[in-house]
Amino acid sequence: MKEIIRAGLAELGLLDQVPQEAPEQLAEYGRLMLEKNQVMNLTAITDPEQAARLHMLDSAALLLCADFQGEKTLIDVGTGAGFPGLVLKILDPTIQLTLLDSLGKRVDWLGELCQELHLPDVTLLKGRAEELSRQKEHREGYDVAVSRALASMPVLAELCLPYVKPGGLFLAMKSNKT
Repeated sequence: MKEIIRAGLAELGLLDQVPQEAPEQLAEYGRLMLEKNQVMNLTAITDPEQAARLHMLDSAALLLCADFQGEKTLIDVGTGAGFPGLVLKILDPTIQLTLLDSLGKRVDWLGELCQELHLPDVTLLKGRAEELSRQKEHREGYDVAVSRALASMPVLAELCLPYVKPGGLFLAMKSNKT
């Protein structure tokens, strides 16, 4: 996975812009995810090569869509196995990342994963997106909201836009497989 990720980042023109250890860290993330997937439903993708391409590199491509530099606050709504938020954090450690998911088991695993990958300062939230967005500390509290394969675009916009500060950015990804 490491070589596929390294080559993919180079093809995207990102390899020289990310931390040197990022390809290895992303490969370890993929390995840990596929291992946990054997006992917890995290992804339908079980092939390491496909996980590298469809999870890691698809998520990395978001760096081409927006400027994440400057300690941006980012919330990943309905993060699931951590895509795309954790990939973005690995590739740009200045991102102040919040991962939101409705399932406690996934949030617990993401906490373990962040410790294993030595990713400090990742905030984990368990709850429903539509409920947490009404809370003062989260409403219009983020520079960027991202989501991947959570719902149709109109529903995603409804769920994510309340988190975004005025002038902020909402990025949604569609996936063929999750």
